Parts: sequence; structure tokens; C-alpha cells
Amino acid sequence: MPTVAPGTKITIAMVPKLVHPFFEDVRKGGEQKAKELGVEFQWVAPQQADPAQQVAMIEDLIRKKVHAISISPNEPKSVEPVIAEGMKQGILMMTFDADSPNSQRVMYIGTDNKAAGKTMGETMAKLLNGQGKVGIITGGLGALNLNQHIEGFKEGIGPNIEVVDVQATDDDLQKGLSVSEAMLRAHPDLNGIACVSASGGPTLAQVLKSPEFQDRIGKLVIVAFDDLEETKRAIEEGIIAATMVQRPVQMGILTVQWAYDILTGKAKPPFQNIDTGVTVVTKENLNSYTK
Repeated sequence: MPTVAPGTKITIAMVPKLVHPFFEDVRKGGEQKAKELGVEFQWVAPQQADPAQQVAMIEDLIRKKVHAISISPNEPKSVEPVIAEGMKQGILMMTFDADSPNSQRVMYIGTDNKAAGKTMGETMAKLLNGQGKVGIITGGLGALNLNQHIEGFKEGIGPNIEVVDVQATDDDLQKGLSVSEAMLRAHPDLNGIACVSASGGPTLAQVLKSPEFQDRIGKLVIVAFDDLEETKRAIEEGIIAATMVQRPVQMGILTVQWAYDILTGKAKPPFQNIDTGVTVVTKENLNSYTK
């Protein structure tokens, strides 16, 4: 396990998928904790979600001999060789937000996506008193995290709620609008819809405001994911009942704390992954929840 000699000025680097508001929250948490611990913090972000560019940035950090690197991989497989190389050179390699489970990384800190989906299902079950018919709107059909949300959701809703339809938007706004309309038309008896990716809530809320569907506002229970401005507005307007909000600031804080504890020998293996959890945000706590 990589450790440092007492008195070493520690440098901890984090490499997100890309430049994005979600990751800005992670950066804030990391910087705050690094300042508190007196370690140097580096944040190196690719402009786009480009696996090759991300790997090149990690290779550069390895050359610079930083003490720890935590990555949110664009593709789990793409970072396996570079994580192995870092560990070989005595650099502590970790993942946050998204994992590379088959790599040599020491630990993952982020949302347990299946557990988040289960919380979403339990929230829906509570709102529907445990029975009814629901639809699911997802982003990309191949996205591991979203499929884990769906798997957890189905577990969380219990035996008497039936999933009658699953549709994908590919996180495309236009497709999201047409998929939402099609689902509402095909299932006039639907009791609820779960939007398991960030873009699903806002597009569904927009469709429900149209003359054809506005009589279903308040009757149709919608549970969403993440806290985009449009999602929060739809909660205020009573269109969306609840949304699952991840904790990016915590991801940053915990990554720096754990890297520091492992490097200084304070934390000893074996290391468990850490689920940063989700907060269920409704009208009640919309203005008070933390990330």
C-alpha cells in the first residue's frame, strides 16, 4: 500500500470525467478538506468526456509523482492500465463518482447506484401506498449506473407495483419529449413515472404542462434524479414529487480524507468502497438540503 514518510508535503490529485457543474461541487469539497489537512490539491479536468484525453492527463500526473490520484473514469476499462502503472510506481490510485471495478484501484467513493435506485423505489412505493402501475424513463440503455438505478428501483417498489413500460431518451432533449408524450398516451391509467437519469425529470415536466396532459399534474406521481434547476422548479410547482440528489461535495471531502489517512498509515487495509448516498428532496426540504 503506498504510504509517505512522516513530514512529506502530500499532493492529492483528482481527475473528473469532464468540466461540469456536478464536478465543480466535488472540487469544492476536495479543496476544502485539503486546506484543512494542509495538503496540496490538484484538480485536472478534461474539456470533454474523452477517455483518451483523460488517460493522458493521468499519465502526466504519474510522471509528476503526485502521491495520490482519484479518477471518475469515462470508461471503466480505459483506465485499468494507467491505474496499474500508478500503483506500480507507489502512487495511491482511487476512483470517485464512477468506478473501474476490475482495476487495481484501492477504493471507490461515490453513489452506490443500486442502493440509490432502491431508495427511489421505496419513495415511489410510499407515495403510491404500495400499489399501482408505473413507467420508467431512462437515459442510455447501456449506461451501467442507470441500469443499476432501474434494478434497485424494481426491488424498492415492492410486489404490488407493476412496471408496465421502460423507455430510453439517450439523454437527448427532443427524444425525451417524444418518449414522455408516447408513454403518457400509451398508458392513460399510469399512476407514476420514475426518471432514472438527470434529464428525464425536466422533459417530462415540460410535456405535462402542455394542454393535452395538464389534467394529470398532481395525479401522476413523478420521482426524478439529480437536482437540475428545472427539476427543482417542477418540485416547487408540484409537478415532480421527489428527486434523488447525489452528494458530490461529500465525494470530494471523503476522497481527500481517505487518501490522506491511507498515505499517512492512519487507515489500514482491507478498504471497503464508500457509498456517499442520496438525499430524497421534496418540497419540504428543497431549500435546506446539503450535498
